[in-house]
Amino acid sequence: MKKEFLGIMFDCCNVYSRIYKNKEGTYYIGKCPRCLREIRIKVGIQGCNQRFFRAN
Repeated sequence: MKKEFLGIMFDCCNVYSRIYKNKEGTYYIGKCPRCLREIRIKVGIQGCNQRFFRAN
């Protein structure tokens, strides 16, 4: 089974990483691989087709 992910470009360190859904499926959660800044994106009802984002 493939895990659902979002691709995130972390502007803080200019590095790309993937973040994955939590066990409950309510948030995508991850950290910048360099500075460990945490990001949390809520899974919405309407959703979105976009899979890649920038974190400022």
